[in-house]
Amino acid sequence: MSELDRIRTTLRTSQQATFPRQMQAFGLDLVVQEGVFPPEHFQSWRWISENFPPFDGKTVLEIGCGFGLPGLLLAKTGALSLLTCDINPRAVANTLENAARNGISNVEVIASDIFNNVPPGRRFDIIFWNYPSSYAPEDYEFVHDLEGGAIDPGYNLLERFLSDGPRFLTESGRIVLGFGTNARDDLLEKIAGSNDLTSVLLRAGTYPDVNVTYRLFSISKKATSA
Repeated sequence: MSELDRIRTTLRTSQQATFPRQMQAFGLDLVVQEGVFPPEHFQSWRWISENFPPFDGKTVLEIGCGFGLPGLLLAKTGALSLLTCDINPRAVANTLENAARNGISNVEVIASDIFNNVPPGRRFDIIFWNYPSSYAPEDYEFVHDLEGGAIDPGYNLLERFLSDGPRFLTESGRIVLGFGTNARDDLLEKIAGSNDLTSVLLRAGTYPDVNVTYRLFSISKKATSA
């Protein structure tokens, strides 16, 4: 079975469960609703929550909130504020529900296709995306809507993200990108370079019985000489 076939099968079977599903993670009381990317079957959010770089007192923009983590954890444990978004309206509603369940008030949740609905005047210290880094050809057609949470055909979303993202950063801000070893590092470097950005590996790790090494990259504007 190919990687793409495995993802399709996992997503299809995940929606055959009973909803809503309750779960506990990092001291938070959470629910997962139908039609939201299934956290139990893809563990990168958990590893990223455990390994996120320093964020105390930072303003954070999260792309792709899903059921709410790790963004809500950042908001609860030190971030100054969180604006988090998702193209999936069910994910937006699920994250709002989980924020309310846990009394997290320094968070805004909006529907947005990457930066489309992010207010143009906003600036953030950290822009984070647990990127859907499985590569597929540009003409790949999704079988299930939730595939967009794992697969980016032609890496067109990554191109948009790294092209538009820097204008939403503060002067010293940076992008933090979740990018597994199932991804195309060559395309990340190509897209970053074409947008005058530099990427640095921050951390990498895995869990037993998981065939992907999770990674976090810091991406920022190249320094200009005076």
